[in-house]
Amino acid sequence: MKSGEPPKPTPGRNHAVLDSRGSVPIDGRMKVPSHPALRAAGWLLLLAGTALRAELAWDTRVVEHTAALGEENVKLAFAFANTTTRTITITDVETSCGCTAATLAKKTYAPGERGRLDVIFDAKGTAGPQQKTIYVRTDDAPESIALTLRVNVPVWLEIAPRLLWWKTGEKPAAKEALITVTEPARIKLTAATVDSEAFTARLLPRADGRTTQLLVTPAAVTAPSTATITVTAELAGGERRTYVVFAQVR
Repeated sequence: MKSGEPPKPTPGRNHAVLDSRGSVPIDGRMKVPSHPALRAAGWLLLLAGTALRAELAWDTRVVEHTAALGEENVKLAFAFANTTTRTITITDVETSCGCTAATLAKKTYAPGERGRLDVIFDAKGTAGPQQKTIYVRTDDAPESIALTLRVNVPVWLEIAPRLLWWKTGEKPAAKEALITVTEPARIKLTAATVDSEAFTARLLPRADGRTTQLLVTPAAVTAPSTATITVTAELAGGERRTYVVFAQVR
């Protein structure tokens, strides 16, 4: 520093220092003019730049749906519009899993034009809340847009407990797991099969029509053994699902 020259402040992240062009750093990254008139013009330019980078306007980025019992292919859509002043092209669409497919009628949209991203979620074999993500990339923005699909798939039935066990040496009496069907008028239990001769299993429906006992009996309890019991449920219309219960002597 020369003699008689005032000290220069050290700029920090939020420290405004006037440079030779009369500009003030903001957060250590951007500069707008310090003169009021020039400052206003600077903000207008900044806003104009933001508008030029505007993306497709989506009606919603989250779609929620409760599937009907037996609804295997859930079909939904994300609507959008090109609210910019120039043509936008969708360059890529990816989904978070193979159970979700997304398609477009076309990829390029003129200013003011509306479009729709159609999504099909394969709900077969699923139950309860499901969440999937679709990533959309355009030539108008460097980052992809994340769209969220939330589907609540009806539960067919509940089984408790899922593990039946006996101690070695105890009496080889039958033990039960209770099966509760959510819609007994449409869901029927058709079979209970065992993968080992060390156990037997049978279904015993209760009078309420909603619950069924799964009775499992070990052939012997003199040595450790294991088995898997597969319970088959069938929906009116033909769809089938299987559920497992485990049996052990230990």
